[in-house]
Amino acid sequence: MTIFKACDIRGVVGQEWGADDARRIGHALGRMIRSRGEASICVGGDFRRSTPALKQALANGLLDAGLNVCDVGQQPTPVVYFAARHCGCRNVAVVTASHNPARYNGIKFLVAGQPPGPALMQELESGLDLAPDGPRGTGDARQVTAEYEAWVVRQARGLVAGGSGAARLSVVLDAMAGVYTHIAPRVLAAAGCAVQALTPEIDPDYTGRNPDPAHDENLTPLVDAVRSRPADVGVALDGDGDRVIFVDHTGRIARPEEIAALLIRQCFHRPTVVYDLKCASLVARVAAEAGGTAIMQPSGHGFIKSAMLAARAELGVEVSGHHFFGILDGGDDGLFTALVVLGLLSRQGVRLADLICPAEWPAITPDMRIPFAGDAPAAVESIAARCGGSVTRLDGVRASYDGGWALARASITEPAITFRFEGLDRAHLRRIADQFLAGAGPLRHQVLERIHE
Repeated sequence: MTIFKACDIRGVVGQEWGADDARRIGHALGRMIRSRGEASICVGGDFRRSTPALKQALANGLLDAGLNVCDVGQQPTPVVYFAARHCGCRNVAVVTASHNPARYNGIKFLVAGQPPGPALMQELESGLDLAPDGPRGTGDARQVTAEYEAWVVRQARGLVAGGSGAARLSVVLDAMAGVYTHIAPRVLAAAGCAVQALTPEIDPDYTGRNPDPAHDENLTPLVDAVRSRPADVGVALDGDGDRVIFVDHTGRIARPEEIAALLIRQCFHRPTVVYDLKCASLVARVAAEAGGTAIMQPSGHGFIKSAMLAARAELGVEVSGHHFFGILDGGDDGLFTALVVLGLLSRQGVRLADLICPAEWPAITPDMRIPFAGDAPAAVESIAARCGGSVTRLDGVRASYDGGWALARASITEPAITFRFEGLDRAHLRRIADQFLAGAGPLRHQVLERIHE
């Protein structure tokens, strides 16, 4: 598999890519930036063992292309984007593999204010073998952590309006030994929370678990701690800090779509909301109830952020835990989202469970990744030909039915097809799956078996 994905670069270090590749990528990225009349970039990275060498190689490639490189060090991804916004720089490169295991690393980037999508990724890949052709750029370093910590508290408070209370919340924080391990406790305490941190030190090897809160099994320590201590709420931040998952005081995991619904109701009037096509229908329904507009997009950070910018949207959400905000230039920051949600709870003197209604949550499956050794795109086309319903082809095939929907997507990272289904209840969901899978051949039985588990 190529390290060039739909919206970023990702691969196993030493096996799929390394420092030489990072320098070539930096040079190609720098040429793209120069071709758009830009001359500077902010660079940062996470705390994986491979990050310092890759970041230095990437910076050297950017310097080869003649850019002015501002290195903000090893920081959460949102902090690197903060640094760029506050120094007026529209170009960013972050060395990180986000939630992936420690043997992976990658690059997230921004070119002239635009997040990557397939066209930018193709342009970047096509420029890897071009030779340097101009004077070398200059580099400097900048410390931004203290500025960010003060700013993010102020910015979140600005979004939380109304309410009469200022309850001091007890928060269990699981930074998953990632980039926010040291920053988040300080920031949450500054916002008035009593914080209990589960991972007091950064682990560059993620020896306990992968830093991915989108998988419920990775949240078991947080759920157990919230129940046993007890605490008002649990907050889990992913490896590079742009995603967040919440746990209420009962230990129930709040889904990102439920948090999006809460934010729509509490923070916005007639908002434009961007959501990925895997999201529960709750998001679009609540946006409509608020007099707003909901825009469906393919899954992927670049797709959601591009749509946020194009539509000047107030809010965006992905099922993996990304929440995007117009006031962050369409960007996402797990700690910012946490501060907004905790601010709502504190000011209203309520718990998260009081603002989220579990009865609203539909019957919905998680992503079901089914191994498939054949031609996955052809299998998806076969499903699309016979699935019925109202079909959307943004990414794979998504079919809407009365009271529910179904989705099939060919994986770009492994030989598999991903499915997801929503219905009014479990019986309705199974009927939808049965109809959707009419053209799935032998896959039909495998998927239906997973639903029945």
